[in-house]
Amino acid sequence: MSAQRFIRCPHCGLPHEAELTVCPVQGKALSAPKPRRRPAPPPSEEDYSWAHSLAPWSRGEGERDLDPSSLHTFIGKIVEGKYRIEALIGRGGMGAVFRARNTRIDKAVALKVLYRGYDKGSESERRFLREARIAGNLGHPNIVEVFDLGHLDEGMPFQVMELLEGQSLAQRVHHEGPLTESDALDIADQVLGALEAAHERGIIHRDLKPENVFLTERRGETTAKLLDFGVSKSLTEQTMSMTMTGVVVGTPYYLSPEQARGDREYDHRIDIWAMGVLLYESLTGVLPFNADSYEKLLVKILKQRPVAPSRFQPRISPSVEEVILRALSPDAADRPASAQIMLEDLRDARRAARDAFRAFGSDTMSDPPRFPSADATIKTRAVSVSAMPGPEDPTEVSDSFVSDDLRVVLERGKKEP
Repeated sequence: MSAQRFIRCPHCGLPHEAELTVCPVQGKALSAPKPRRRPAPPPSEEDYSWAHSLAPWSRGEGERDLDPSSLHTFIGKIVEGKYRIEALIGRGGMGAVFRARNTRIDKAVALKVLYRGYDKGSESERRFLREARIAGNLGHPNIVEVFDLGHLDEGMPFQVMELLEGQSLAQRVHHEGPLTESDALDIADQVLGALEAAHERGIIHRDLKPENVFLTERRGETTAKLLDFGVSKSLTEQTMSMTMTGVVVGTPYYLSPEQARGDREYDHRIDIWAMGVLLYESLTGVLPFNADSYEKLLVKILKQRPVAPSRFQPRISPSVEEVILRALSPDAADRPASAQIMLEDLRDARRAARDAFRAFGSDTMSDPPRFPSADATIKTRAVSVSAMPGPEDPTEVSDSFVSDDLRVVLERGKKEP
C-alpha cells in the first residue's frame, strides 16, 4: 500500500488517490507526488493528547512556515508581557501547543501557535483566529475555553486556552476498548449540550469526531470538552470563499451523505449524523462505514445503511440503538431535528433501558461490554489506520467533493455484485 494514500489535486483542489496519474475531474495529468519528509518521532502519551486538534488542513501556495525543529526555542519566551512559555506539549501538521503560565495571575494555560502557513491575512491564519473567536464566544462548560489571542513577535498567531489534562475519546476507546453504555451516554449528553449551544448561535461544528472530544477526570467525574471549531461554519456569514479555496471541512469517516454528495446547502444536522457515528464507534469500537479507499468510503456512506451496532456489541440497549440509527438516517429530515432533541431522546432511551433492566432484577448498563468477536470481515478503527493518510498528508477532506468522478464510481458499483 502506498505510504501516501491521498494527495490534493493541483488542478481541481480535491483529494485523490496518490496513485492516480490523471485528475478524474479535469482530465489533466498529475505529476508524481514528492517524497514525504521523514516523519517526526512519535509523540509521548502526554503529547498525543493534543495532537487531534492540530491536524493539517489545506492552505494557499507560498504561505510561510516555521521549521518545527526550532519550536523548542520558544521555551522561556514571554508573550505579550504575561505568558511565559514553559514546555512543548505537542505538535501537529499545522500548529503546536505549549504549556505556559500567565505570570500576572500565576495560572497555567495552554498556548496554541500556528507555525505553518501563518502569513498575515492567509487562509490558514483566518481559520486559526476564527476558531479562537468562536470558541471564546460560546462560553459553554463543555467547549474548550479560549481566553486570549494575538500574534507572536515572529508573526505567528496564537491562542491562549484552558490547559486540559486527560485524553481524547479516541485515545480512551483505543486503549480501553468500547465504552460501557452508561459512560458513552454520559459523554454524549455533554457533547450534545455543547453542540446545542453552538447551533443556537448558528454555528455548525463540521468536524465532530472522537479526536475532537477531550476527556478530563476530576473527583471521579468525567468532563467532556468539545475542541476545534476551526472548520465550523456560520449559517449567517459568508464562508463560500473559504470553502472554494480548499479549507477542509471534515474527516471522511464522519461525513454525512449530504456532504459526501457535495451539497452546498446543508445545516446543523450534519453534526447530528457525526454524533451518531461517534456514539456507534464509542459503543462498539467499530466504524459504521469503512473502506480501503476514499471513493469506496463515499459510495458506502451514500448507498448503504449501517449494520445495527448490537451486531458487534449485543449489550447495547434497543432503545439506545434506535436513537443512534435514527441519527444515521440518510435523509437529514429523518434525523433528530436538533442536538437538544437527540439529547432528550438518549435520556429517554436510557430511562427505558434501566426500566427494562430492573424488570430482570439487574442493571447491566454498568457492566463492562464484551468486545466484538474476531471476525476478519470487521474492520476496526485500528485496522483502518493503514488506509489513512500519513502524518505529513492531509487528514481531512473538502466539502467541494467530486461530482462526475463520483458518479462514475457509483455507476461502476451498480454493476458489481
